[in-house]
Amino acid sequence: MTTAATVRDTTHPEWQGIHTLGHANRFSWWDSEFRYDGRLRVPSGVRIKEVRYSFRGDGNPDVRAREVTRGRGGIDQEYEVIDRTSHDGYDVLTFTLRGDLDVDRDPRPQNASLRYRILVTVKLDNGETRIADPEIEVLAATWDRNDSALVGRPFVRLPYDRNWGGEPNSQAGFGYVSDSGYVPGDKFIVDLINPRAVLPGTPGSYSDRVYYQLVHEDGTPSRETPEPQLWKADGHTDRGDLSHKTMLPSLNFSRNGDKPGYYRFLVWPQAGNPDGSPSNLGWDRTNIEEAFQIGSVYYQYKANGEVSPTPVPPGQGQFLLSPGGPVTLHRNGEIQYPGVEVEATGDGRVAPQTVSVTLPQGKGLRFTGRLVVGVMQGAQWVQKEAPDGTVSSDGRVLTVQGVNLELGAKGSKSAVLVELQALANAVPGDTSLSFLIGNQPASSSSLIRISQ
Repeated sequence: MTTAATVRDTTHPEWQGIHTLGHANRFSWWDSEFRYDGRLRVPSGVRIKEVRYSFRGDGNPDVRAREVTRGRGGIDQEYEVIDRTSHDGYDVLTFTLRGDLDVDRDPRPQNASLRYRILVTVKLDNGETRIADPEIEVLAATWDRNDSALVGRPFVRLPYDRNWGGEPNSQAGFGYVSDSGYVPGDKFIVDLINPRAVLPGTPGSYSDRVYYQLVHEDGTPSRETPEPQLWKADGHTDRGDLSHKTMLPSLNFSRNGDKPGYYRFLVWPQAGNPDGSPSNLGWDRTNIEEAFQIGSVYYQYKANGEVSPTPVPPGQGQFLLSPGGPVTLHRNGEIQYPGVEVEATGDGRVAPQTVSVTLPQGKGLRFTGRLVVGVMQGAQWVQKEAPDGTVSSDGRVLTVQGVNLELGAKGSKSAVLVELQALANAVPGDTSLSFLIGNQPASSSSLIRISQ
């Protein structure tokens, strides 16, 4: 059996994929925009040749962004290389990406939101392609009494183009470059929407405030905002009425003694009940995962030589996932084995896990129903187990229960691969699968090249 997802010495996404620093993670379907900040480590002298992303969230990176100068802050499908730092034979490249999305479908009435994985691909001039697939949650923007329970939670808009004001445009607060530490007062724009305000007097129908915070790359608070800060905002319901927006005051990282680096601007919209009590429809400011990221700042940014640890939510520290090596699938029914690499990050043997693998839509790929787990012993791949799973009725999701990841002590490594075929009508081009293992965040698989 041929396997392509070989285990490497270094499995952090910066080395073989793209490490996501931050992205526009949650917004309403009114605001179909993409914002992304990422970092990757490459051989010395290698440069970015091309950046693409998935316009429809379907696994097809069909939009190519053009490179513009650092700090430009444009409004089109563009990327900027924020920093290039050399360390002992390799370079660290940090970039920011922006563009439009076609994910503007109202989730109502059945759903509070829809989730999309937006494939980002970076092609390097040495022929290598790196990938990341950050997830965004697209919220319902309106509400009535017949909608499901969580439809109608308050949200903040994701400013785009020049609609909200600010210089040079409304979205300049994402990927903002500040070499002095000063950020002008027109960069962070808050426009608070509460869909339930159309029916005053109903639970959660009143909103007049948000909390905001700037946090370091690792999630720790900035000195500028040691705790989430209360900000008064006028909640409303009208998509076209931007008169309620507010702009946060200027800030200065240098004045407050903050360290240089990357900062996320996070906001938690709040809601109140008719009796004045806080509503559980508001977003929990003590939980960073509930924040809306609507901005970011690079303050005197320079990547260091060490791989920065990815913040790990509670209960998710047993192992890390990263994409395996690329595979090529021919449209003749042959089987190949894309997958993910797994590394133990805690002591003690990792318990058996549930594995779910999802196919991209419309690419003409097919599961056989078989998963493969193996390890590297010296330079040789050794298969440990090959459990069968269950394929969903639409053929897109393979689920396998009780998978032994073959991980023991901290630092031990294995790979989880899936048998995959390209049908005769498969669409040529690059794509990937999405792997969920246990309660870890999802990871992209190996890059899959579908050939003619």
